[in-house]
Amino acid sequence: MSLTGTCTPQRTNVSNSVSVGSALSTKSFSDANVIYSIKATATAATDVVSIALATGDATATSGSPTIADSGVDFEGADIGTATKIYAIQVEQLVDGAMAVDGAFTEFNSMAKAGDKALFIYNDGVAVTSDVLLLDLNATGVSASVTVIGKTA
Repeated sequence: MSLTGTCTPQRTNVSNSVSVGSALSTKSFSDANVIYSIKATATAATDVVSIALATGDATATSGSPTIADSGVDFEGADIGTATKIYAIQVEQLVDGAMAVDGAFTEFNSMAKAGDKALFIYNDGVAVTSDVLLLDLNATGVSASVTVIGKTA
């Protein structure tokens, strides 16, 4: 994870480009044993999806969005119940207005395919009934949510 930019200085007697920001790094969670990803697609402009972070179960809070891979890991197996979350990534897959809200996250201006919001909790954060909400504000808007966590 990193946020960097390469700049070409424009000042007197300055040459070459410089990097601004932190260097690229990788984050590992040695005791993580839960990883899942859910995809939701709006069928109407009023679709909202609730994702229970502990179980990965996704349900329509309003409307009738299409939801894939609810409550299962990358192999299709039940994920059990996470007690700690280390990371949440939300990626917009199709252009259109979308908002993210819930227990640990709030990001209200996603609009383009490829937009991402990444939340990392270095020591993990306890979860019980915590929910992440995807407010899919236009027909066809689609997003994926990936979560890394740990069971008890």
